[in-house]
Amino acid sequence: MKILGISGSNRKNGSSYLFLKEVFNAFPSLETRIIQMAELSIKPCELCFERCARKPFKCVIEDDFPKILEEMVSADGIVIACPFYFYIPSRFQALLERFSCLDYFTEERHGRGISPLAGKPCGLITVSASGSGSNALQIFHHLQEFVLMLRMRLVTMDFWPFIGVSVKSGGVKKEAVLGERNALEQAKEMLHLLIKSLKGR
Repeated sequence: MKILGISGSNRKNGSSYLFLKEVFNAFPSLETRIIQMAELSIKPCELCFERCARKPFKCVIEDDFPKILEEMVSADGIVIACPFYFYIPSRFQALLERFSCLDYFTEERHGRGISPLAGKPCGLITVSASGSGSNALQIFHHLQEFVLMLRMRLVTMDFWPFIGVSVKSGGVKKEAVLGERNALEQAKEMLHLLIKSLKGR
């Protein structure tokens, strides 16, 4: 079972990455991999409508987009960890915009029901200075739309905010996020539910 983590931060080895890594370390039997947006070249969408998705989910812009798409397709489940910027980091926003355009034109040119990510379970983690309140909800709303657009299955839980795990960053010091023990336990529970959903297929 392969679980892919995506750290949306523009900062390499930042709080989102460290938190995600700590969660994955609690499941040594899993095959896990973390992609950091900070290490990728993801250019903005150019809205090249006449060329977009001539082949399903094929983007004409040459950068690292195919690499992350391939990793997402090959994974059994996905966990996204994203910090609060305004609202999300620019590279990750560019990725979401590219996916949005590709999804739309793939459906327009090739029909519905061929998304390579359809039905794949996806869990969400947000990292912000407050760890709760409006910042987290704004990120969750944005990411939830992305997950549902691609017809993935959002992992939900019995604790607030129900559609993901909200984590307090602990300030500028990256390692401070690892002191958020309650959030870590919630994230482990989310990953457990994701794994359970895969075994139940």
